[in-house]
Amino acid sequence: MRRIMISLLLASAAASPATAGPHNWSSHQSASDDQQSTSNNQQSAHEEHQAAREERQAAREEARSERSNNSGSNNSGRQQNAAPPAQVRQQSFTGGGGERFNGRPDRGGGAANYVAPGARAVNAPNSQDREQLRAQRIQDRDARQAAMQSTRDQRQSERQAWNGAHNRPPVVVSNTPRPGTQPPLRTDNYRHGGSSHWNTSWRHDHRYNWHGYRNHHRSLFHLGFYYDPYGWDYQPFSIGLRLWPSYYGRNFWINDPWMYRLPYAPPGLVWVRYWNDALLVDTWSGTVVDVIPGFFW
Repeated sequence: MRRIMISLLLASAAASPATAGPHNWSSHQSASDDQQSTSNNQQSAHEEHQAAREERQAAREEARSERSNNSGSNNSGRQQNAAPPAQVRQQSFTGGGGERFNGRPDRGGGAANYVAPGARAVNAPNSQDREQLRAQRIQDRDARQAAMQSTRDQRQSERQAWNGAHNRPPVVVSNTPRPGTQPPLRTDNYRHGGSSHWNTSWRHDHRYNWHGYRNHHRSLFHLGFYYDPYGWDYQPFSIGLRLWPSYYGRNFWINDPWMYRLPYAPPGLVWVRYWNDALLVDTWSGTVVDVIPGFFW
């Protein structure tokens, strides 16, 4: 029985290669056919690509020769007739996506620059036009420089005027009222002590916010015409200067300072109106103790 089984196993092992052989051969044959087809397709694609490249090269050569011929004809025409340069003929390149290029005027290609697709070529300016453009640029530059110099001169004059207004010489003391003078200081032993106790820090007190109060009551600060006792016109006063008595008479007193949100003056001092300024004056000596310029309007 064992011998019979061994014989059957040997017979089946010998038959299996024979049955598998034809199948493996057919698979190998189909793979060879696919490789040959792929190689043929690659070869045809390479040939088509080579033919297209040769066509583009021929088109470039033809366009280059045509451009050189046009350049030579334009140069010969200018030398013979001395006529103004004509508009450059635009050259189209099949391989450049429809771009157009016009030659430079100094290289025999006319007088234009690169022209984008869809744009129109324009003649470049000749020598006369270039001279006119250069002259126009020079004229514009000179005008700008003159305007800048005028502005600098105006600022300098304003700066000098401002410095002169803030650095004017001291007021002259005189016994006779004259424009630009102040009366001499009184020599009496009796003096009020109000001016020595006055403190200008009242401006930091929110109760005396006259500026904000004036924004809502402008008609209250509009006093109209000011009568100058001497007719000297307006001359700004600062703290320490002295007024002639006619400028701090009762007709110029501010009787109710709180109505304008000003602090009440201590004895011996009084708020007066001087043109559009509010001055706090020592009525004994005429000395200006405090100044609010542009208080009225």
